[in-house]
Amino acid sequence: MSLSSISNQVNHALAKVTWDKEQIKEFQAEHGVASVKKSLRPGGDPTQPLPVILGINTRRTYFQAATSFFKRAEDITDEGLLVKLLDPDIIMTTFEEHYANAAPGTVNKLMAALEKVHLGCVQLGWTKDACPITPELREWVKSFRDDSDVRMPRFGYRPEDAERVVKYLKDKKSVYALPAELALRCGLREDEIAGLKGENIDQSQQLLHITGKGGRYRQVPIPEDLLDQLNCSKQYLFTPSASWRAGFRRTVRDATRALGIEISGVHRLRANFAQKKYQDCLAQGMDEREARLKVSELLGHARIDVTYKYVPRDFSE
Repeated sequence: MSLSSISNQVNHALAKVTWDKEQIKEFQAEHGVASVKKSLRPGGDPTQPLPVILGINTRRTYFQAATSFFKRAEDITDEGLLVKLLDPDIIMTTFEEHYANAAPGTVNKLMAALEKVHLGCVQLGWTKDACPITPELREWVKSFRDDSDVRMPRFGYRPEDAERVVKYLKDKKSVYALPAELALRCGLREDEIAGLKGENIDQSQQLLHITGKGGRYRQVPIPEDLLDQLNCSKQYLFTPSASWRAGFRRTVRDATRALGIEISGVHRLRANFAQKKYQDCLAQGMDEREARLKVSELLGHARIDVTYKYVPRDFSE
């Protein structure tokens, strides 16, 4: 069987860890058990994952979920080898770019599918690396869904906490201090920062020329003191790669933990930018719709209603 496509690689990996009816019957006879699932789970704990796939429907579900995930990862990285896409940084990037708003059940199913794909790759001898689906990754992904309050994830930090994160990175002389400040003070997306080029910077007008999601172009004002920190002679100011972006997220996460801030995320700095600009617009005499329209333009959104994910209704500091 050709393994050139992602779907074929995923199928081959899952086949290695799937038991057919004969294998199930052989296990029951050999161990004298009625419940194969209970016997296979460590300590019989129902919360523990099974080391194999027992049902054809489960395998089909895992195949569909994992194939979709890894094709998206392939699009992000231009990497077509499954074992390379099992890299933790690539998995984090794919989750953030495509599954940030996914339902808990979808995420849990996907985690289980990725674990089985990794296990199949191990048994095939394709990799010896540890499973990338760690407790830390699970907690990180879970934080995407905690968005019910303005002070919780997806709506930004408290303004003072956002400033503390940037200051902490500066004090540590982190290479991610300047990118974090660009997210907070210019509202750039993570991938927009990673792909920022010297030619995108208009020093005379103090503007950034950004082409964001959906190919939408926008001009973003940049404060003079921040502009002075940018090396406009470089082709890329940072590094347009999945590993750089994952390192950026990881560094911000580590900073929030060190500061005792319960939430984390690069994208939340962008949300703080949106909230500040919204309040500035209101202070200038704009009504709510005008203010949201201006924020939407600065963030590069196609629809004004998207601003509600950044600036909730009746928002106030």
